[in-house]
Amino acid sequence: MKHAKASTWVHALVADLFLLLSGCIAAIVTGVTGWVPTEFYLYSMDVLTIIELCFFVLFILIETISAVKISDSTWHTVFLAVSILLYHVTTEDFLHVLGDTVNALPPLVKSVNFFAFELTAFAILLFWNYTYGLGLRPKDLLPFALWTGVCLAAYVPLTLVQLHAIAFAMFALVFGAAAVLICIRLFHTGEDDLAFHITLALVAVLTGSALTSDVCEAFSFYSNGFPAFHALPMVIAFLLIYVAFAMRTDRAALRASEYKLQYERIKARALREQIKPHFVFNTLAAIQSLYRTSLDEGDRATTLLSQHLRTNIEASDIDLIPFEKELDNIEVYIDLENMRLSKKINVIFDIDCSDFEVPVLSLQPYIENAIKYSRVNEKEDGYIRITSRRTKEGVLVEVADNGVGFDTRSIPASSCGIRNSSERLSMLVHTTPEIVSEKGVGTTVRIFLKEKEGNV
Repeated sequence: MKHAKASTWVHALVADLFLLLSGCIAAIVTGVTGWVPTEFYLYSMDVLTIIELCFFVLFILIETISAVKISDSTWHTVFLAVSILLYHVTTEDFLHVLGDTVNALPPLVKSVNFFAFELTAFAILLFWNYTYGLGLRPKDLLPFALWTGVCLAAYVPLTLVQLHAIAFAMFALVFGAAAVLICIRLFHTGEDDLAFHITLALVAVLTGSALTSDVCEAFSFYSNGFPAFHALPMVIAFLLIYVAFAMRTDRAALRASEYKLQYERIKARALREQIKPHFVFNTLAAIQSLYRTSLDEGDRATTLLSQHLRTNIEASDIDLIPFEKELDNIEVYIDLENMRLSKKINVIFDIDCSDFEVPVLSLQPYIENAIKYSRVNEKEDGYIRITSRRTKEGVLVEVADNGVGFDTRSIPASSCGIRNSSERLSMLVHTTPEIVSEKGVGTTVRIFLKEKEGNV
């Protein structure tokens, strides 16, 4: 996996290097050979430039509508599309479309072009920060924004003496260093995806376009359509970003669908396992015996069984319930179990907080396991204790007993109740129960619920 990942990065960086340098090499070859473009070639570049500008305007409209109608996450790409459009309307190709053939951009236009280049780079940095959760806050981005202003302030006067490449290098080196650090971080964390490599290529082609323009100026000839050629992969990159986000959305939808299907299977299996025939039969036999001795006790036991069965059936339609309600369900279950046991189970409720939710019937399997296997009813001081207490990070719920204990490695795969409860706790509240047991000492099940909305 690591080898394949490294190979992907190598291929992407080779492609970025090509996008960065190919225009400069072509410009140098053109300058050395003294090639002069034909009228048809220049006309073709004009048409291509107009088409590309139309695409960038379309991208701005799409992103703006999406940002207003859907969510604010697309404002980053709105900013990016506006910056790229501003960059291209200040290139030699656009001026040629307007009928002005120049060998070099006027100082003011060149300064605006450089400013658009800086804005585009800054927009890509914001896009990376938002999309990949880099954690950069406004105060972290402020030094980079100030450096952008410094480079622009230096660029404006330097254009008058044909030394603007110094300001360009000042900005490009700092942004390049930032991009390298981000690449290293994403490479090690594995958070990169198609959209990242596309935007990285966008940086390369944009920088290559600016460098090519300077090379053309150094040879004192018109850019020969190089800005239009560089704009083409930018249009393709923007389209690929849409494809990347569409793929990501499809994958998220597929995962959500699989999650729902998996959870429905777990709920159905939990329902089948929760209503155990032998438990019902034994309880009915106990109720029958109660009716022989006390009509009131028989009625009470029947009501408890009815309540227990109703809770189990309704569990297929309920995800989370208040912890207090779960405790009520547990008390009903314990009363039914004690009704048929010769020696009752001593259950202690040590509840410090109950203002949170848990998956319905998620604790019962651990209570049932303790009643079945801990043998606490054979001890004079035997007990099962249910505890809840709040911590700094959330709530800790414990089901503990001082029974015989067991080797946790010997939990059979057939323990469906525990498996179902663990899966539901994992899926609904993102926690995994911890079972600690020592022979002769007892067993403790710890369920930690993190402090967050909808849970604690």
